[in-house]
Parts: sequence; structure tokens; C-alpha cells
Amino acid sequence: MNTDNIRKLLDKFYNGETDAAEERILEDFFLKDDVSSGFETDRKVFISLATLKDEKDIVLPEGMDKRLSEKIDMWERQEKSGRRKRYTLYRYISGVAAAVFVGVCIHWFMDADKDNGRMKDTFDSPQDAYEATENALQLFAEAFNKGDMQVEKAREATRNIKEKIDNIKNFRK
Repeated sequence: MNTDNIRKLLDKFYNGETDAAEERILEDFFLKDDVSSGFETDRKVFISLATLKDEKDIVLPEGMDKRLSEKIDMWERQEKSGRRKRYTLYRYISGVAAAVFVGVCIHWFMDADKDNGRMKDTFDSPQDAYEATENALQLFAEAFNKGDMQVEKAREATRNIKEKIDNIKNFRK
């Protein structure tokens, strides 16, 4: 058989596209003694494969199936991550579009609330505005004081616990 046909069959073999008959042709070719020096590496491969066929008990290295499974899983994740990049781009574009839409809506509603470039007052008289502000500040002060009392109770509880821990430490000495 000429070397061009052997090279084509070798390409198919290394790509995993040969059938049993083609592999038999390659095996017969490489197990002969008169193989050109350009095929010496391929000849060694086929001699190794032929010796493996003769052996009955082939022992795989320990953990080989687990490593192969992990490698296959890694390749699948890489393949899926290639698809994800496209979805990430769509997410980015849709996020920018949503932000622009929200900005336009806010601008439109802000323009609707303006009266000749000025915001409307909430109260008609300054006295009403003063009283509402005073009430709001009074509510804030009351809420702040309640929170401050809770913080002070927590500090007192922390001090008591610390004293008890210190007493226990001193007792052990």
C-alpha cells in the first residue's frame, strides 16, 4: 500500500474515525519489518497496541476512572461557559437599556412635578411648615431616645457579664 493512503488512514485513526477493517490494514502495515523511517513513531504505537491486545489482564492505575470523570466534567463546564458569555452580553445590554429607561422615566416625572422650573411648596403658610417641622423633629428625638435607652441597657448587660467572667477567672487563679 502506498504511503499516501497510509497517511490518510493514520489521520483518520488518530481522529477516531476508522473502522475495524481500516485499523486492521494499519496494523498489518506497521507490524511488518520494512517500514520507512518516517513512520517509526507510528510503528511503535501499533506495536504497543498489538502487545496490549495479547495481554489478558490490563491493570489501570488507581483512581484513573475518577480522574477521567473529573476531566470530562471540566470539559463540559468549559463548553457551557462558552455559551454563558453570550448570555452575559445580553444581560449587560438589557441592564444598560433598563437603566436608560428608568432615567428617562424619572426625568419625565420630575418635569411633570415642576411648575415653571420651581418645585411646589407643601404648606401654604410658613407657620404651618414650622409646626410640621417641629413635630417631625420631636418624633425623631423620641425615637432616638428610645434607641439610646436600649443601647444603654445593652451596655449595662455587657458590663454585668464581663464582671461575672472576670470573677470566674479570678476564682480559678
